[in-house]
Amino acid sequence: MNQFCTEESESCLQNSIRLVSVNLDKIGLQLELPEGFFPMEEDKQHRFYPRKGRPEIILENSDGIQITAQSFRQQIKSAQIRQAAEELCLSTKEMFPKYEISPVYLYTKGKLPIGWLLMKMSDSPTEHIKVLSLIKENVILLTITYPIKESIKWKSIIRQSFQTWKESK
Repeated sequence: MNQFCTEESESCLQNSIRLVSVNLDKIGLQLELPEGFFPMEEDKQHRFYPRKGRPEIILENSDGIQITAQSFRQQIKSAQIRQAAEELCLSTKEMFPKYEISPVYLYTKGKLPIGWLLMKMSDSPTEHIKVLSLIKENVILLTITYPIKESIKWKSIIRQSFQTWKESK
C-alpha cells in the first residue's frame, strides 16, 4: 500500500488516498489504484456498455469512477507506442468529433511504455483519460472516467499510478 495523499497534509483539501496493488490478470497488468475499486456488476455492465465487444475488465468505485481495460491482441514494439497512441487519438477524434481531445502524451519513467490522451465531453459531467501500453508487446487500452470537478485529483492519481504499471506474474 502506498499513501499518495493524506488529509493531514498542509493545505490538503481532500480525504486521504491510499494506493493498493491491483492485478488485472485478464490483460496481464499489475498497477496501483486508489483502494475501493471492485468489478462492476454484470447487469450494470450491460447498461453502461451494451454493445458487443465490451472491455474485458470493468471496475468502479463507490463514487462512480470507472476504469475499463482490454487487450487488442495486436503486437507492436515499445518504440511504436507513440504512433499507436496517435492513431488512437485520430480515431477518437473521428468517432467523437464534437468532443475536445488533447494531444498525445508519453510517460516514460515507469517499467512500461505509456501513451495517453484526455477526452473532454461538453455534454457530460465526466472526462476520460485513455491510456495505451504494452504487455508482452500486446497493446492494451485502459480508460478512466471521472467527474470533471475532480479532474486535477484524478490526473494526479493516474500519473502517480503510471510509475507502478508492470506485467503481472
